[in-house]
Amino acid sequence: MSNQNIALLVFAFSSEEQVKHKSFLAQGTLAKSLNVHTKKIADKSELPVYYFDETNQVGNSFGSRYSNALQSIYSKGYDAIISIGNDCPNLSVNHILQAKEVLENGGTALGPTNDGGFYLIGLPKQQFDLKRFASFSWNTKNLLDQVYADLLRNNANCTALQKLQDVNYFFDLRRIEINTISNSSLKKVIQSLLGWITINCIHRLLNKFEISQYIIFNKGSPFSFFSSTTS
Repeated sequence: MSNQNIALLVFAFSSEEQVKHKSFLAQGTLAKSLNVHTKKIADKSELPVYYFDETNQVGNSFGSRYSNALQSIYSKGYDAIISIGNDCPNLSVNHILQAKEVLENGGTALGPTNDGGFYLIGLPKQQFDLKRFASFSWNTKNLLDQVYADLLRNNANCTALQKLQDVNYFFDLRRIEINTISNSSLKKVIQSLLGWITINCIHRLLNKFEISQYIIFNKGSPFSFFSSTTS
């Protein structure tokens, strides 16, 4: 399968729209940094890249919007698509190139995440069915198992890539492997936020101690944001 027959889909909201759905991404320009990181990786892949954000996604659910995006690219004549999002700091161009190699050898690639989803899928056109994909349990912990089982039923030769941590909640930042983030700017943003988390954890422990001493705290303490973003 030649390069021109494999496309790269970046399916993700813009930075501004992401913050509306996950307010913690506004901290330290995290949303913007993740988008810049993803674009750099996409450019390095040297594949034809298609971006689908809130301005050109079509459908009334995540599953329908995602499936319609895939269908739109297949209809352009591509034999396979590698699809990624923008919420995986440890994603590198090597993961995309590994998926490309799998596709060129007639297989299907899945990049699993720790929460039961996936950060990447490399999918040949013959393994894609619009209605079937739209009906998967998107954004649940069962998604990866469901997609994997479906591909096996359709005789797909599935290859699992490295498991990575994506960022759906503020506390997910603590599970990121900082040293393997290729983008230095993104790394600095996350390191700064991790420092903020550590400081506020200390504040929380101190607050608990002082509460036990019957001391009333200022309701506007820094930890109030920390609690609201992890509840």
